[in-house]
Amino acid sequence: MNQALPNANLGMIFPMYASQFALHPREGGAYTQLAPILEGLDRVDFHFQVVDPAINQGQMASDFDAVLESRLVHLGATHLDFELPHEIPQELDFAFNYKGHKVAVEIEKANREKILRDLLKCHMYFHAGADFALVVLPRNYAHKMGSWDLFDFGIRRFEECRKYGFGTSDKLSRILLLGYTQFEAATDRPLTKKIRNAMRVSAAIPK
Repeated sequence: MNQALPNANLGMIFPMYASQFALHPREGGAYTQLAPILEGLDRVDFHFQVVDPAINQGQMASDFDAVLESRLVHLGATHLDFELPHEIPQELDFAFNYKGHKVAVEIEKANREKILRDLLKCHMYFHAGADFALVVLPRNYAHKMGSWDLFDFGIRRFEECRKYGFGTSDKLSRILLLGYTQFEAATDRPLTKKIRNAMRVSAAIPK
């Protein structure tokens, strides 16, 4: 059963956590410099939120971005205010400094078709002064049709970029993919379409 937390201002909140973190590729500059902190990630607790079940089929939001950044700071990173030039019409999710390296973070929670675009955005962040870029991808993005392994999809796109020369080897070596699995905190079950739907149904029940 979902242990939802009702909130008059935020709708329904569902405790979750991320675990089983993995890195790709396990080579190159980004891996060498960032693995020491990223391999310290074990469990990151966050929340799903349904603000209004009547809007967009009860669209869910999460605080994963902020919680992940907080966890990295706890492990030794420092927050970085990374400003992009006005000619780069992008917004990165957050940035941090680790052992003198500026790291731009792009978190893709839903759309697998945007992963190739995320890799391009990493190059834009390099142009703006980032040393490395981290693309964070769930293994189990649950949607109304089923579940997608965005980390696996990202690995395939990354390897295709290397194989077909979509980006220089130097730039690609500065990009690291971080995969993780999402779990429902109340039951320790990996997030699935069924669990996602149960959360939305629960949020729609009058309290």
